[in-house]
Amino acid sequence: MSTYIEDLRSSAAVAAGQYPETLITSTNGPSVNLATGDGPCFAIQIVGEAPGDGTIDGRIEQSADSTTWSAISGATFTQLTGSNDIQVIRFHRSAKYVRWVGTLAGDSPAFAVAVLIGEQKKTF
Repeated sequence: MSTYIEDLRSSAAVAAGQYPETLITSTNGPSVNLATGDGPCFAIQIVGEAPGDGTIDGRIEQSADSTTWSAISGATFTQLTGSNDIQVIRFHRSAKYVRWVGTLAGDSPAFAVAVLIGEQKKTF
């Protein structure tokens, strides 16, 4: 299957893995149902202002039931310590649901974060 998407609106399943928000504690993003998707997935992590002192580690997890979650091998973002960064990763899932997980550490972490998760829609 091609990874080229000409018409993003009708060819890709795209959802918020984390709505734009300044995080001060570790968090789990909303469950994203990718049942309409097929093939490799992608995730875009956007970090804006980071006025605190700390680190953020982002990763993608998967679940068959949206209750029990496990990490997806290789679906991790590079650890960040500063502001204004965009990272894109590609991964393969084996379950229907995915979510973004952000782990914050440090004395006073604060990161403005947004995440998009997507996959090409199934073609019949």
